[in-house]
Amino acid sequence: MNRRHWLVLLMWSLFAVSAFAADWNLVRFESREYVTLDDLAKFYGFPKPPPVDLTGHTVLGAPAAVGSSTATAETSASGAASTTAGAPAPIAAGPPTTVSPSVLKAAVGDEPSPITSAEPPPAVAGSKTISLDSGKMQLAVTVGLRECEINGVKHWLAFPVVFHDGVVLVSRLDLSKIIEPNLRPELIEGMQPVTTIVLDPGHGGHDHGAASRFGSEKDFALDVALRARPLLERAGYKVLMTRATDVFIPLEQRPVVANHIPNSIFVSIHFNSSSTNADARGFEIFSCAPRGAPATNDPGPRERDLREEPGNAVDMPSGALSCSVFHALLGNVPMVDRGVKHARFAVLRLCTQPAVLIECGFVSNSAESTLISSSAWRSHVAEAIVDGVENYRELAEKKTRPKVIADYRRAATSGAGIPATP
Repeated sequence: MNRRHWLVLLMWSLFAVSAFAADWNLVRFESREYVTLDDLAKFYGFPKPPPVDLTGHTVLGAPAAVGSSTATAETSASGAASTTAGAPAPIAAGPPTTVSPSVLKAAVGDEPSPITSAEPPPAVAGSKTISLDSGKMQLAVTVGLRECEINGVKHWLAFPVVFHDGVVLVSRLDLSKIIEPNLRPELIEGMQPVTTIVLDPGHGGHDHGAASRFGSEKDFALDVALRARPLLERAGYKVLMTRATDVFIPLEQRPVVANHIPNSIFVSIHFNSSSTNADARGFEIFSCAPRGAPATNDPGPRERDLREEPGNAVDMPSGALSCSVFHALLGNVPMVDRGVKHARFAVLRLCTQPAVLIECGFVSNSAESTLISSSAWRSHVAEAIVDGVENYRELAEKKTRPKVIADYRRAATSGAGIPATP
């Protein structure tokens, strides 16, 4: 990437979120804007974070942030926001910059592939994690890492959490695109009623996807979709499938099915694999990466991150769908939580309706491949996906907060039905 492109990328980092609530202290660090964890806690009604001392703690991902002198603070005139007089205004993203059609056409189609490179670094022994709990909402961030936890489920931020001059900083983009919509999903704009579900079983035909001794990803994905279809139909949805048999459908054609149907959502079903870690296991889910944010598995910003993809028009509803489905998956099926992630897979970035891609476990893991081979287990996964879709519909149509993993755990303990989070 030449110097001019890097300058454009740095400038976009500054202006990716322009319509920001007025009552925030902004800290500029390495050409990116951050908010303090103290301000974030006050805004959302969390207790004040405790003082942070990194002595003896491991800090990964952003070594220059500790003790750096390049950050400058910009304090708004009115100071920190108060949450005592009703719900404060949501943190909104600014209008996207126009991108020429030739840039969009240059994007190359892609879809998930076996994990062959380093994944986002997890928290390690000695990492400094700050946990906040308001009684109704929970947030935990780890200094130097992109990994965080919101309401009991792992999320991956666009940029690492920074420690500077004794304060913890979270990027402004992550606040507006990840934290805000998860803590106050009922304020997300642009969600439409849901009448049609487009199920997209990954791979097919000559494209087998990942494989285990029990079978191929393409067959497992199709089976889960076929099990989910009648459940969704009984719930009152119209259901379309990008493929209902063992055929190959080009990636670019799959999201088109949803793009032509108002009030639809797109759910792509896959299974995971790792060629480097036989112990890799668990569920993860993806929605389209916000403009200006690197994909979760990218090591850092790229020029491609600046493109305005078609899927960015609905990246907030897609994120809400992703979280609704993921909480339902983990709440119904006890699996390792690999997190809510972002990517620019073709089926996500080319879909103009809310869209997610689910990785339903690892066929490369001995124990999970045995589970995946069970038809009863696949039925359980299909039921959980449907539950998550229902969670999203309640949010989109009634502004009812989706159930979170704690709701499922309480219900499992009491044996009662699961009420929505108040």
